Amino acid sequence: MRKCLFICLTLIFGSSFAKDHPDIQQPRIIEVSGMGSVLSVPDRFSFSLSIQEKGKVAAQLNKAIVEKTNAVVQALIKIGVDEKDVQSLQIQFNPWVEYNGKTQEQKGFILTRQVKITLQSLSQYEQSIDTVLNLGVSNINQFSFYNSQSDSDYQLALNQALLHAQQRATDLAKVLGLKLAGVISISEQTSGQVLPVLAKTRQFQLSESYQAGEMSTDARVKVIFALQDAS
Repeated sequence: MRKCLFICLTLIFGSSFAKDHPDIQQPRIIEVSGMGSVLSVPDRFSFSLSIQEKGKVAAQLNKAIVEKTNAVVQALIKIGVDEKDVQSLQIQFNPWVEYNGKTQEQKGFILTRQVKITLQSLSQYEQSIDTVLNLGVSNINQFSFYNSQSDSDYQLALNQALLHAQQRATDLAKVLGLKLAGVISISEQTSGQVLPVLAKTRQFQLSESYQAGEMSTDARVKVIFALQDAS
């Protein structure tokens, strides 16, 4: 695991209050913003597929969609995908219109259902893709890679950002003949939410291998330290 750190530094001394009250000694502070980043390899995967039917009778289209959806779900369960990780999402109902030159003809309706599959192990990746392709589903999209350790990776990145902010503040204060006298405030600049890595949409073939690559978990903090003379 590699580490990538970037530190943005802003040094603040004094305030407008000091101008109005020159007889009151203001605390000397240094404000440091830091960023920590942890790279990891995703171990989970999700993708979506569309099941589509065309026809003139809505009830028949819905029946066909339900049957195909059930076939996809049962086939995925058979290869080890948990049923709760297969979600049947929204259904779209649109007119089926075909154009012939300058004229158009409504031939019926198009019914489309979205299904989202989440794989708890990347070892299920190729078999899952092959399974849905063998069922005649070709519209597969929205590929995303996830890291199951995202929370612990974020905490590690957060700790790194704090430690490096402290080190940078120490180095800057030393140059000015000062040292840190304590922490005044700490602000977390990131939410801890790690976004999935989106894979490019492309035409899939049976047994196509794919490398997930790496994803970055980032954390940013702002820390204000009090300063005192080094001697």
